Amino acid sequence: MSPRDSVTSAPEKKTTRDRNNPTSDRDRVRAYQARKRETHKEIKVFISAENKQSLIALCEEAGTTQAEMLEQLIEAEIKRKGRA
Repeated sequence: MSPRDSVTSAPEKKTTRDRNNPTSDRDRVRAYQARKRETHKEIKVFISAENKQSLIALCEEAGTTQAEMLEQLIEAEIKRKGRA
């Protein structure tokens, strides 16, 4: 008899959403942003159109998001300068 057979009932599934009273898109986005702010800081920057296109190309090549690519570039520069 395997351990699966000895289980008498399936574990209860965690309810992730209420289909009768769904959360609005705006509320879900706000909740996501609040969770993200616990570990991250937001930056807003303007860069030249050429550099933006270069960033997009780098991201496509690496298969990462722009945020991930910027973090990688910052970390690489920190290591290059010997600050860590």
